[in-house]
Amino acid sequence: MADTALILKQKFDSGQISDFREASGLLESSLLMKKLLSDDFNTDVLNLLNRLTELSEIPFAGYLPQVQVWCKKLVELSFCGDGFSLSGKSDYILSCYNSMIISILIRLNYQDKEPILRGINWILQYQNVARNTKSQWIGTGILKYGGCMKSTPCYIGIVKAMIALSDYKRQKGYEINGLLEDKLSTGLEYILKHQIFRRLSNGSPITKDIMKITYPFSYKTNIIEILRLLKDNGLDSDERCTSAKDFIISKKKKDEYWQVNNSYLPKAWVQFDHLKEPGLWVTHEILKLLP
Repeated sequence: MADTALILKQKFDSGQISDFREASGLLESSLLMKKLLSDDFNTDVLNLLNRLTELSEIPFAGYLPQVQVWCKKLVELSFCGDGFSLSGKSDYILSCYNSMIISILIRLNYQDKEPILRGINWILQYQNVARNTKSQWIGTGILKYGGCMKSTPCYIGIVKAMIALSDYKRQKGYEINGLLEDKLSTGLEYILKHQIFRRLSNGSPITKDIMKITYPFSYKTNIIEILRLLKDNGLDSDERCTSAKDFIISKKKKDEYWQVNNSYLPKAWVQFDHLKEPGLWVTHEILKLLP
């Protein structure tokens, strides 16, 4: 039987529920929400990021007092003036985590918009979305952890940054920002050139995790998350999405459901679907992406 949080998401996605009042009963009765709202973890930046990433997938979760408290604490611990970092210091800003925190705060309707805008401006000023482009950012964190801004920029960093820009653009009241529009368009084209998951050099998967069927999405992005980004921007019918869609279709089980793969689980992570069982959550996400 589906958890009531999934029922809420299904009804929200179909337009049957549109406000917190209608959603509150389903949130209160959800066993998954009880697990997600438990405070049985150390509330450092990484753990808060992981837990709030999951909560941001639940419609209207941002209205809950506990979630608001956690969002405020995440900002207090991670905002560094230029954007967001795991240490709360500018020198340690990493593209993926800065972007993930931005998306969390937008999706959970965090009210103080100034830190979000600072994080967005960091992406606009420093995030590379093309090869052989020198980054102007001088923080040492991006050099230590994989070289986010090397001549071939980290693909995960680009994906998460484009998701953050897309989330920002899709907010009510968004005023057209030419720099943001150009950066997002260029980044999405970069992703499409890779057919979502392929290396340009030999066509092999860009990372070992990008082909895994998982949901929600940790910093290890996958083709479901990337297809969702492209759909949000009206690009999911581009022929360069075909290989990724065909791969996903090939993984459907005989019972018409998908199952999640064994994968890396961050600290403070709560499983939505379980291994070797029909993946109700991930199936719902996938069906929204397929014709």
